[in-house]
Amino acid sequence: MQTPITSNLVVITGGPGSGKSTLIEYLHAQGYDICPDVARPLIAEQRERGGNAVPGEDDDAFAGLMTRRAIRAWQNGMECHPRTVFCDGALPDILAHRRLAKLPDDAALMRTIKMYRYRRCVFVLPPWSEIYHTDEIRTQDFARSVKTYVRLCQAYIECGHELIEIRKGPVQQRAAQILSRLKL
Repeated sequence: MQTPITSNLVVITGGPGSGKSTLIEYLHAQGYDICPDVARPLIAEQRERGGNAVPGEDDDAFAGLMTRRAIRAWQNGMECHPRTVFCDGALPDILAHRRLAKLPDDAALMRTIKMYRYRRCVFVLPPWSEIYHTDEIRTQDFARSVKTYVRLCQAYIECGHELIEIRKGPVQQRAAQILSRLKL
């Protein structure tokens, strides 16, 4: 069963290091509800306890854990209805991750994506080399961030979303682009 793509959950996505989390945190500081990124905390937890459910090691296990956490984030966001909630990534990000890792398509993930829907318009942040940096969690190089961006765009379009690219610029300007488009 596919639920309609009408929701209070607004997705902001993009490759690693494109400014998503900074933008989400800025919107939160402006009083908006958010669903924070689920990937970074998961990777940090796995590394802390010596787990291998991280990208590049056990990508399938990582995708499974991400799916469960993304569903919980979706449920938490829906509890705020009708208030707008900005999500730092969403279930189609996991589809993109699986494809980047060259994992086979997962029918259960596709059913989950059809069931747990977000607002049709998705805001995507393009790769931005000037702000890109690696850290203990984000270890991939900028070229991998670009590949991730391409896969994310493909996944969201495949899942029925309309992509709206947010121009590079100060976080306040990026937030204003989104809020203006949403008439908030």
